[in-house]
This record gives sequence, structure tokens and C-alpha cells, in this order.
Amino acid sequence: MFTNILIPLDLSHKEQVVELAQIATKLAEGKPAQLNLLYVDQSFVHGAGDPQFDKSVHQGHRKEALEAMENLLSDLPDNIQVKSLYRDGTAHDQILATAKQMNSDVIVMMARKPGISSYFIGSNAERVVRHAPCSVFIVRTDESDS
Repeated sequence: MFTNILIPLDLSHKEQVVELAQIATKLAEGKPAQLNLLYVDQSFVHGAGDPQFDKSVHQGHRKEALEAMENLLSDLPDNIQVKSLYRDGTAHDQILATAKQMNSDVIVMMARKPGISSYFIGSNAERVVRHAPCSVFIVRTDESDS
């Protein structure tokens, strides 16, 4: 059913990637599919330290993130291809832009159960669901957002 699947990742929760990939594989229904793993680095969203920041540190972080994504999934069916993507910016903006750019069929992502802070500022998942150019599957975690 879905062949071009975007999976936004939080690399501080690598254990969630396997679950997201399993769901994405089921959504492909045995057909050839592309899983696009997306990591968004939000370090420079406000740019406060940018003029003094050593660009080589940023390039090293990018390289580490891409290598980490490459090593996350190993037991996927032969019909599933994986591509790792790295973007700088605000998570929800980059997820939406990448989904549009990649012409994604579906976005599969984690979201925390809503807490008090979600009611005031909203969550990335909420913003993605509201503005996505495609279907979105949200997998809830047990962590509170408070």
C-alpha cells in the first residue's frame, strides 16, 4: 500500500527505531518500499552560538548521526531499502518539508502521550499531523510530556 515511507527519528531513543521500521514494513504490505530515516538537528534553530561555533564540530555531529542511522536496522526484508537523511532546523518544519520533497506516501513517527506542556505549545507530532501532505501514523510512547 505504501512504498515511500518517512520515519523521523530521535537518536536519543534508538530503541524506538525497530518498532517504527516494523510498522513501516507492515504498511508496505510485502511490496518493495523505501524507508527514509530522518534525523533533524535542532542545535542551530535560534543561532545564538552560531558565530562562535566551529563548523567542523557540526560536520562531525552530522557524520555521527548518519552513521548511527545506517547501523540501526539490520533485519529488514529484502524488498525494503533504507536511506538516511540529516536536516538542520525545527523538527516539524523539516519533517514536513522532507515529506513533500521526497513525495512520501506516509510518515510513521513516535509521539509522547500529551502532558501539560503540549496544551500550551503543542507537539511536533501534532504539527506534522495537521500540515502533512500525506498520511501520518503516530505511535504513542508511555513517557509523559510534562
